[in-house]
Amino acid sequence: MLNIQFSDWGKQRPKKHYNNVHKMRIFELIFSKKLSELGVKLGEFDTIIVYCLANPKKTFSYDEDYALKEIEVSIPYDYMSFFNLDSNEEKFQEFTKLIHQYITPILQKHSSLSASTISTFVEIALGEIVKQNYEAVFLVGQTPKKSPNRKQLAILKGIHRSEGFQLRCEVYNEKGLRILDQLLVEEVGNEIVYSRFLGTLKWENENLIVVKSKSSQWTATVSV
Repeated sequence: MLNIQFSDWGKQRPKKHYNNVHKMRIFELIFSKKLSELGVKLGEFDTIIVYCLANPKKTFSYDEDYALKEIEVSIPYDYMSFFNLDSNEEKFQEFTKLIHQYITPILQKHSSLSASTISTFVEIALGEIVKQNYEAVFLVGQTPKKSPNRKQLAILKGIHRSEGFQLRCEVYNEKGLRILDQLLVEEVGNEIVYSRFLGTLKWENENLIVVKSKSSQWTATVSV
């Protein structure tokens, strides 16, 4: 899949900045995925990384790394300008400006599609962010899964938003009414970071669910 990523390269950031630096990631993921679905390819490259230098004295620079299949761009933009915005709508407008200014020209240069087609696909991909309500919600652990007596249904749900990631367990009764919604994990909004919590869900009995990671020692229990 095509991967487009903005990276903060500003100096002397506070330690708590790490929890905020991923706020743009959900916008990038939805945008990149939709472009890939539309058939946008960059020839020998599959990644565009934009380094935000937070320095107005710096100028735009561009480099093609064929070994890593990356196009690397440095811009004077301050990443803090994005995540200091309050609402998803404001963040979306800022993200849209960055895409139009820096990403669209690169896509038009390297894609075999026409410039007008790329412009159209960029707008469709941006629209997908709004369509998905600025979030990605997905099922985890091959759920839903029924309890041993087949009367209850458990769902393990991942929710990735600008504010971060949540892993939740929901349980529904035989009438389809939700009887439990338990938060299991809160993490920064980066798929590489929160992937260590993604795994399997198992009903131990009618009253106990165990959730285990596939890649780490993390585990959680849910009492029904």
